Amino acid sequence: MQRRMTAVGFLAACMAVSGFAQEFRGTITGRVTDAQSASIPNAKIVATLVNTGGKSQTVTGSDGLYTIPFLAPGIYKLEAEASGFKRYVRDGVEVNAGDRVGIDIGLSLGQLTETITVTAEASMLDTTSATAGQVINSAQVENLPMNGRTPLVLAQLAMGVVPNSDPKFNRPFDNAGPSGFSMGGAPSQQNELLVDGAPDTTWDLRVSYNPPVDAVQEVRVHAFEADAAYGHTGGGTANVIMRSGSNAIHGSLYEFNQVSALQATNFFTNKAGQIKPVGRYNQWGGTAGGPLWVPKVFNGKNKVFWFFAMEEINDSFPEPQTLMVPTATQRTGDLSSLLKVGANYQVYDPLTGVLNGSRITRTPFTGNIIPTNRLSAIAKNYLNYYPLPNQAGAPDGTNNYLSPAVRKDTYNSEMGRLDFNLGSNNKMFWNFRHNDRIEDRNDLFSNAAAGRDLLRINWGSTLDDVHTFNGTTVGNIRLNFSRFREATVSFGDGVNATALGFPAYVAAAAPKLVLPLVRFSSTTAGTDYQQITSDTDSNRPFNIFQVFGDIVKIKGNHSLKIGGDAREARDSNQGYGSSQGVYTFSTNWTRGPLDNSTAAPVGQDLAAFLLGMPTSGSFDINGLRTNTAKYMALFVQDDWRVRSNLTLNLGLRFEHEFSNVERYNRALNGFDSTTASPIAAAAQAAYTLKPDVIPASQFRVLGGPTFASSANRAIYSPQSEMFSPRVGFAWTPFGTKTVLRGGGGVFMFPINNPSYNVDGFSQSTSMIVTTDSYLTPKATLGNPFPDGFQQPTGSSLGIATNLGKSFNYYNPDIHNPYSIRWELGIQREMPGGTVLELAYIGNHAVHLLLNRNMDAVPAKYLSTSPVRDQATIDYLSALVPNPFAGLIPTSASLNGSTISRQSLLTPFPQFTGITLQASNAASSYFHSLDVRVEKRYSHGLSILSNFTYSKLIARDNYKNATDLAPEKRVAGDDRPLRFVLSGSYQLPFGKGKHFDTHSGIGNRIVGGWVINSIYTNQIGAPLTFGNNLIYLGGPLNSNAHPGNLDAPIFDVTRFNTNSAQQLASNIATFGSRYGNLRQDGADNVDLSLLKDTAITERVKLQFRFEAFNALNRPNFDTPKSTIDNPTSSAFGKITTQPNLPRSIQMGLRLAW
Repeated sequence: MQRRMTAVGFLAACMAVSGFAQEFRGTITGRVTDAQSASIPNAKIVATLVNTGGKSQTVTGSDGLYTIPFLAPGIYKLEAEASGFKRYVRDGVEVNAGDRVGIDIGLSLGQLTETITVTAEASMLDTTSATAGQVINSAQVENLPMNGRTPLVLAQLAMGVVPNSDPKFNRPFDNAGPSGFSMGGAPSQQNELLVDGAPDTTWDLRVSYNPPVDAVQEVRVHAFEADAAYGHTGGGTANVIMRSGSNAIHGSLYEFNQVSALQATNFFTNKAGQIKPVGRYNQWGGTAGGPLWVPKVFNGKNKVFWFFAMEEINDSFPEPQTLMVPTATQRTGDLSSLLKVGANYQVYDPLTGVLNGSRITRTPFTGNIIPTNRLSAIAKNYLNYYPLPNQAGAPDGTNNYLSPAVRKDTYNSEMGRLDFNLGSNNKMFWNFRHNDRIEDRNDLFSNAAAGRDLLRINWGSTLDDVHTFNGTTVGNIRLNFSRFREATVSFGDGVNATALGFPAYVAAAAPKLVLPLVRFSSTTAGTDYQQITSDTDSNRPFNIFQVFGDIVKIKGNHSLKIGGDAREARDSNQGYGSSQGVYTFSTNWTRGPLDNSTAAPVGQDLAAFLLGMPTSGSFDINGLRTNTAKYMALFVQDDWRVRSNLTLNLGLRFEHEFSNVERYNRALNGFDSTTASPIAAAAQAAYTLKPDVIPASQFRVLGGPTFASSANRAIYSPQSEMFSPRVGFAWTPFGTKTVLRGGGGVFMFPINNPSYNVDGFSQSTSMIVTTDSYLTPKATLGNPFPDGFQQPTGSSLGIATNLGKSFNYYNPDIHNPYSIRWELGIQREMPGGTVLELAYIGNHAVHLLLNRNMDAVPAKYLSTSPVRDQATIDYLSALVPNPFAGLIPTSASLNGSTISRQSLLTPFPQFTGITLQASNAASSYFHSLDVRVEKRYSHGLSILSNFTYSKLIARDNYKNATDLAPEKRVAGDDRPLRFVLSGSYQLPFGKGKHFDTHSGIGNRIVGGWVINSIYTNQIGAPLTFGNNLIYLGGPLNSNAHPGNLDAPIFDVTRFNTNSAQQLASNIATFGSRYGNLRQDGADNVDLSLLKDTAITERVKLQFRFEAFNALNRPNFDTPKSTIDNPTSSAFGKITTQPNLPRSIQMGLRLAW
């Protein structure tokens, strides 16, 4: 097997391979005949790209068929010559990305010196392929309204595409938002995203590089691909095609602004009577391109072309936060002001604790004043980070500070491209792309105490060459590299804990110097003092290397393509965690007079901080994870023109995804469930002395994690190979105005870059602040870890790693998920340059990934009662003798003298939880009816509309951890009805229009106005309920768009909301999703009004006025976490608006 895989891999490499780089150019194909419809062999066919003069040519075969592949998107002049016939010329042939443009040519007898020029528009039908999708053309990309001007968002206009991401975050520097859509029933964000055919994704398939609008020629979106060259995705493909230079100098300069004064206010901001935040959004940039020309040295006309684009965005959005900070007197230890609020604010002295029976008693600080000699020097240094209160707040100081925090983004993007026409037989291009974003957020105090920078930096480059070997053979090879880096840098970065007064050993052991985190945890929600430092540092660069290549051979009526693709992805992930410690202060030390007395609402946690006495804390030493993933594929495709009205697309793709490996073998690679634990004998002996439910003879302590090694580096062992057949047809049985198309195939989902476990190579040391339940302190801020830090053990402990802890492991026997997809449709060309398409698309996805709890309490011990079963709860939560006492590391749980009974009943009681990542247990079914109407631009009007009626059902959730199969339910991506309509209309005013003022000045004022619009109507996502709800019966009616938004969106009287009667330790039976209970759907109108003014013959100035969510319709969110908590007063209620209120944008664009 190894020898075979090595041979296949070598063959793939030799054939030029890449994991994601699929073909983005188009093809012109057809038949050349004479007046009697007889085929003309050996006719010369030449396609010339008008703006560059680049020529591609072929000759017809014995049957008169021709195919010209690898044509860059654009407008072509098509010429045909044959001895004894007049020369044929057809202008204005438009080739879009991925198109197979069918043009049959009829030649007339005559001399080659005679020319017949054809001017007919190309058919809007796709008569050569079963592929289902849409091309968003350059006019639509340039003119349709987009909030943020991110071209990939226009993929949402296409057939089979359902957006399901947060609509607010679709700016060019956003990664999840623009790519958050489902295609053809595949899971969201599981699509192939490309730029000029090269991969454009992060490690989790978010989009990485969003080019500027003015640098994009078109966006190709396909929900179903019949071509086997497309793979490594079970979803659809979206290919953003970049502009290139031409023989003429072209370019643009633009600036767009959104001003707060013109923006509407969020629904809930209005509802609360709050003031609208004042933000800004400024986006500017430019493009330029033309032939490469060096005076008196080189004239690149028709040969070499350049193009460059850049863009910059600066935005700010207020995120004010109301906080609590210590007052000036409190910083001296004087908390006497709190006693004026109430006696329950008394602070007690932790050093006066006395054991009285089973309780600890303490005496109060006189007057609520802590002596200054008791104040921690470290705490006093931390207090310097706090500003003084700037508003009155509550009497106890709650909400006494308003932080004017502002979220800021700085973004810049650049891309460049060189195109080379190296004769009629060779064409090459090279591009580079770069962007970087810095988001400044949570800067509460304008110092190191809070806030962080989020960095996202992307680099990429592609080198592509197309070579024509002869009139019937063309090859392509492409090399691509991309690097996406995401990092967070805390504002506390570089602060040495020693400078704050911590012992030197803290900074000496820290992997990275970051201001140690201080947290407060009172017992009353919303009354905590603001913590110091909330963000930790991280760094994650992700690199993709790939090669792609294929060869197209025309053989009679067959267009044969063979090729391969391969890639290597390298992912390096470093999260530093609390690298100088996190220290939490609560009321455990300072409440009284008894240790179980009700804590003060405010103050006792602050007093513990001033005394330097944490309640808990930890110190992290996190390992670096560096994994490598490889993929390879081979494919063969035959586009067979069986007859003049029937084309078959036949393909086969072989794919293999190798297991991820960690560069230094620092990873778990499985779970050994049968080997006895090193503590098994001792634990079984202890259990035998005091057995519980399980008979002593049956009590087992088995299992533990396994690790990668030099002998077994694989994190998992995927299936060795997968064949993905494709078949499609395009048939025109009723003439040239109607085409029937259909097809099916198998599509493999990549496993990508799993977040596998590196336990053992990271270590967190917990503070042991006391050994006698807060009677006497063992560790303080001044000496937080007197016993030192636990060091990572690596794999040295074997299956004893993680004893007393929970962990997860990646499925060692994972299979690549795949989808079986099919499509059947009809296209009809209508009068007025309009096409109507009806299509049925189906998708059955299997082996989808789903996590599973492997250490749950067996079902036989759980209650089957539909109501709370207190007897079972008490039985399972009862404390029993702990057989693991003294056998588990002291830093973990399960080491006390007692343990809950339910912990002993789990399959692996020495651990607190085990999760199997990526079991292949999930699946889904999808069916949809799609209707597309598209009108080509004429008489000032163009229209594109898509309607989808669909159903998506999934098995993707274990209602109970012990269930044998996942729950069948409505999928989270299910949107049964979706309608999207976009269009452009040039107002009939001005010179040459219906309403011509016949005045130069008048025409300049009223002429050149264009209205563009996108209307979206979509049913919302299904609500997801928690597993422990008590359903009382009756219909679950939806209160859609209630008149009073303070009311729940569904009938909450159907649930038991009594906090004393909620389920625990029960087998759940209530379904988690219902098709009639959904969040608010989208009902949105975006508008743009453009005015073009000609300055000179080549220079045009455009004014744009755009309104996003023009009708200011709020798209209400789900009830979020309250849908899981029926005892909450907010159960079922909406409190947020995910979409933006109406935004007005104005801009100027100068183009030449």
